[in-house]
Amino acid sequence: MIDDGSTDGTLDICQSYASAYPHIQLLRHEGGVNRGAPASRNLGVSLVKNQWIQFMDADDELLPGKIADQLAEVKSNEALVIGKFSFHENDKVSVIKPLKDPWSGLISTKLGINSSILWSLEWIKKAGGWNETLPNMQEYYLMFEILKLGGKVAYSQSNLTRVFSQPDSITNSPLLRQEKRDNYFVFREKVKNYLLSIHQFSLRRIHHYEVCTGKMLRYHTPAFPVTHNKVYFFVYKSIKTLIS
Repeated sequence: MIDDGSTDGTLDICQSYASAYPHIQLLRHEGGVNRGAPASRNLGVSLVKNQWIQFMDADDELLPGKIADQLAEVKSNEALVIGKFSFHENDKVSVIKPLKDPWSGLISTKLGINSSILWSLEWIKKAGGWNETLPNMQEYYLMFEILKLGGKVAYSQSNLTRVFSQPDSITNSPLLRQEKRDNYFVFREKVKNYLLSIHQFSLRRIHHYEVCTGKMLRYHTPAFPVTHNKVYFFVYKSIKTLIS
């Protein structure tokens, strides 16, 4: 367990668990400072010895059998095992299914969420670990680096992760909201340009890029110009309206 400079009594709780259960190791950053989630994950990665890592975010819950279910999908040197997850917001529950094409999943940010993924320690290290400078989307940037290196992806058909939306969470904080939303456009552009460079920006991936970009532009204007096919998005919306 890594305590990231908490000030709300969390450290006392962690210390009590570490004292009661010898297999729990409690870590802190030097000086007990707060350095953020990516730096805290990197601290754990630097010391862990297991082949597979399950990260936990504050608002998430794993159901019994989650890790075993995903380990059963490992066949040969996979880098990631992606699972479905349930998103709980107020009284509404949505089941989020990852896209089976990893690159489309990256572009549309539908390739799981941190806690619904089982991560290979070897591939995390190959990709250079978590980027500690990012305001959000850290798991997607890390998966991007892993896929660029040739990491394989396996999928679980089970839904054993729950994500609970909290109004006062870091994700929903108004701090850096503009930068965080801009970052989605920056990320998609990076993935698109990479796929173009290796001649793998297929029609399916173009579709996800245009649709996701068009949807976000309806409620957020980034601080820079964005490449976007307005005609494609208009036709997509028109067809979707007709068949719905």
